[in-house]
Amino acid sequence: MSTTAIISPTIGNAERVKQWEQSVAQQKRGLNTEMKWYLTLFLVASLGGAIRKWGTSSGAVSNTILGIQMVIPFLMLYFRSANCYSPFTQHRILIFYFGYMVYHIIHPLQYTLWHGLFGMLVHGGFWLGLFYYFSNRHLFRPQQFMKWFLVIAVLEIVLAFVQYALPPNHVLNKYASDLIEVATVGDKVRVTGTFSFLSGYTAYMMFYCLMIWTMARLRFPQWMVFTAVVFGVAATFMTGSRSLLVIFILFMGAMLFTEYPARTVFSVLGRLIIPAMIFTAVVLLYKKIPLGDQISLAYGNFMGRVDANAKSGEQTNRLLTDWYYIQNGRYQHPIAGIGLGATYQGATQLFGTSPYVWEFGYVETEFSRVLLEGGLIILFFKTALALIMAFNLSFGGAARWIVWFVIAFGQPIVYNPHNASFLLLGIILLDNVVWRQKMEKRYGKRPVADSEGEAVQPEAPAAATTAVG
Repeated sequence: MSTTAIISPTIGNAERVKQWEQSVAQQKRGLNTEMKWYLTLFLVASLGGAIRKWGTSSGAVSNTILGIQMVIPFLMLYFRSANCYSPFTQHRILIFYFGYMVYHIIHPLQYTLWHGLFGMLVHGGFWLGLFYYFSNRHLFRPQQFMKWFLVIAVLEIVLAFVQYALPPNHVLNKYASDLIEVATVGDKVRVTGTFSFLSGYTAYMMFYCLMIWTMARLRFPQWMVFTAVVFGVAATFMTGSRSLLVIFILFMGAMLFTEYPARTVFSVLGRLIIPAMIFTAVVLLYKKIPLGDQISLAYGNFMGRVDANAKSGEQTNRLLTDWYYIQNGRYQHPIAGIGLGATYQGATQLFGTSPYVWEFGYVETEFSRVLLEGGLIILFFKTALALIMAFNLSFGGAARWIVWFVIAFGQPIVYNPHNASFLLLGIILLDNVVWRQKMEKRYGKRPVADSEGEAVQPEAPAAATTAVG
């Protein structure tokens, strides 16, 4: 098998046309299994935290909700549609990757079998879901849920503004655990929206970026797209997360120059001049607008946090933590690690903490967790998977490599369950819209089904002889 086939398996033109016919036919049949699981994952990831912090304080319920979120990619594969392709045959590297994770269930240094099973959920869910999607794009059509996405986006942004104006001890600002102090920036809370903790909201904002990009690709009104960008920036400031701001800028920059060519960008900015002048006139007339004050305060607090951390050295130390660990020999088992799931909080709370984790001490970053648990071998697999993912995306150029950078470096190769869920949802949403537009442009909208509901296989057009780029 050639390297090209390993990176992006070649599908014949006839098979590609068949997939497109099945996809078009599916649009008239309602939600299939894949889209039901996709919507379930979005709703559980977005609203599960609200139950965990405002509905019940039960640890069992909280763990169950988070467990459902983590297991959904596996359930999607198990209850897959009949006309699907296996990701393990389309992308053979998954066989070796999951084989390595199975080994970690019985790893000699593994604390319990349960830690290993949790490790497979944490380290496997994102990649299984993503490569199942790559193998079965024709079974997905998430743009049909855009209304749901927009409703949740409005809810999360409005709730963030409300939370930012409230004191940390207010019920809307509570965490799922009262043992953890509510994080603040300046004298304001770092917003969490409907999520249990701060990390959930920052993960959601990455999906929000990809949702805005999808809005631009679907040619939503420009005022709506740019309004979403403005409020997204404000929400990013209110989280106090520096890495999220960098990711937001990267995604929005890629969207701007991918969806709006240079000549169009200036045209769009020109059309925004009049609304900006009207807004400025209103500000000058009424002197004070609470919403504007809140955005200004969020920006001031955010920049104050950045400046304080830079002066204290915390910012530099955090960036160099992993290098410090490596240089000082903190990793006693660098090749195969100590067992996947060893540092996962859910596993340690339920089944105890490995003595090797105690020996290592506090684990600061997600990269440290990955290297400690699975060693250099799992880093190799995840790096390879991230590169294969990049070459399989429907969009190319700088946009492809920005997504790769966010996964491989910005969110250390997707360890956090919320990062994994929202990046998976967002990548599928944007990629599928791009793929459908390319397929429709190439093959058009064909007759969708025969009398028995099966996709009609038309004769492939003579022009359609190459794979979609």
